Amino acid sequence: MEQPEKILSYRIVKVAIDNFNMQPQPFNNEENLGMQTSYSFQVNYDIRCIRCLSSFIFTKGEIELLNLSLSCVFNIEPSAFESMYDERKEHFKIDAYFCRYMATIAVGAARGVIAAKTEQTELSAIVLPPINLVEAIKKDAIFTV
Repeated sequence: MEQPEKILSYRIVKVAIDNFNMQPQPFNNEENLGMQTSYSFQVNYDIRCIRCLSSFIFTKGEIELLNLSLSCVFNIEPSAFESMYDERKEHFKIDAYFCRYMATIAVGAARGVIAAKTEQTELSAIVLPPINLVEAIKKDAIFTV
């Protein structure tokens, strides 16, 4: 497993549900559900924050049962944030391992949202399974400043 080159100090400043839609449909645990996930990142240079946007969609055939979009905002300690710039400050790079780390927090938050929002509905059996973030996030996130 790849080791981080540096330790980044951060704090989570916000977790927000950007979108939550569900269409309760009867199903049983033996039915195969489709699932799509996606992750993207944004940077706010002025306040030294990185936003991890994640999306989780569960389908049954052509029916979209559940659609959750979630944002987690991380405030990065100033010197750690500065270390993400290249020498000429033309590019800003979030290493893949840190992207995965932030996405791990988002996945955990999504599990809680799904459990809470589907409680006592026909979709309460939906559980967000383990996600291999090494496969989902393979590259560093690089931004042109």
